[in-house]
Amino acid sequence: MPVKDEDLDWIVYHVLSGKGAKTEETIVRETGFPAGDIRASLTRMESNLLIECREGNYDVLSIPDMLFRCQCRYAKDSPVVIEDGVIRVKKPEQ
Repeated sequence: MPVKDEDLDWIVYHVLSGKGAKTEETIVRETGFPAGDIRASLTRMESNLLIECREGNYDVLSIPDMLFRCQCRYAKDSPVVIEDGVIRVKKPEQ
């Protein structure tokens, strides 16, 4: 029986929240889901500012990190942006 995207994301999120950062291969092994499904789940959660990937290891973001990244992405008056994991002063629009 196929698993809904949101159900898979929930499972993967809980695997990540257990004991620190994990590689994609470790998540595949621990969940038993196909690598393609896990990769899609990780991409969705990273895009939605729930997790991050550093040097091939995925980990959940803290609530303050989630909120800060959300503010940087969506607040038009934010003085900073995050580019490739680096906080930078936003360039003035011309």
